[in-house]
Amino acid sequence: MALTEIRETVEIPQITLTGDFGIVQKKVNLKPMHLHKIMKMDIFEDTILESDSPEPVIIEWFLSPYPIIYSSNPLTPVYGNRGPSAGNDTVLMKAISIQDVRGGYGSIIQFPNQQVGATPTFSFYTPTVYITGIVHAVAAAVVSNIAFSFYIASDDVKAKPTTYGLGLIRERSIAQGLNLTQQGRTILPASNVGQIFPSWKFGGIRPERMVSATTNMNYFLNFGDNQAEGTYTSNLIRGNVRSSRQMVGFDAAFGRDSPTVGPVPDWIRFGVNRGLVSGPIRAQQPPRKLADNGNTLMF
Repeated sequence: MALTEIRETVEIPQITLTGDFGIVQKKVNLKPMHLHKIMKMDIFEDTILESDSPEPVIIEWFLSPYPIIYSSNPLTPVYGNRGPSAGNDTVLMKAISIQDVRGGYGSIIQFPNQQVGATPTFSFYTPTVYITGIVHAVAAAVVSNIAFSFYIASDDVKAKPTTYGLGLIRERSIAQGLNLTQQGRTILPASNVGQIFPSWKFGGIRPERMVSATTNMNYFLNFGDNQAEGTYTSNLIRGNVRSSRQMVGFDAAFGRDSPTVGPVPDWIRFGVNRGLVSGPIRAQQPPRKLADNGNTLMF
């Protein structure tokens, strides 16, 4: 294990926001031609921020192989243009620092959290790490005395040229900025049933249907000569297999009612011999006739 430990700081005496947000960034170079496995990550607030903003100052911190591109997605009802979500593949770590304007150290929430961040998490090939902070406050606010420290420990493993090249292409493609991200879908409470399994529409599982055991048409296959149970004929079994494959309505049980057997469940076709499922067995071919020397006689 070639463990590389990185301790970096971002210290900005003062930043005047353009609009309601500003960006600070720092680039850290890593070893090329290596797979970097993040072993530990942490963030620490070194100072107490100062600002003339009447609203709290919120800073989104990112660790990523490529520079972070802000989006049109809002951070709060007041602040817009947030960075990518923590679940984005290009984000190695995301932390949000909320600084109250009344003074004092702010609160920091991060992904992965401190417990997960102290264990191996993400891997990447790009030989750079960008530390990016998106500072949110009211329009044209002045934010002073920004100082944060970052700790990264990565296990650097030599990568093959082909693997390394493909990894760079993938990470560069993922890092392309999105102007607006919308993932998932909205489901009305009244439509929350019947989404995946049709049984959800009515609740519970589908009703179980069994082949009637009161008739002579019990479902058995005589695999042994001494098996005493009654057996189907091939035609009856094929008919039941066809019934079990019949499509039904979403609120009905699988399979079709047979006029002779009754309800035929869909599981009846499991384990059926291929000849019974695929259709009638072809007529037996004429027996081979062999010459004295073992060759097949041709007619």
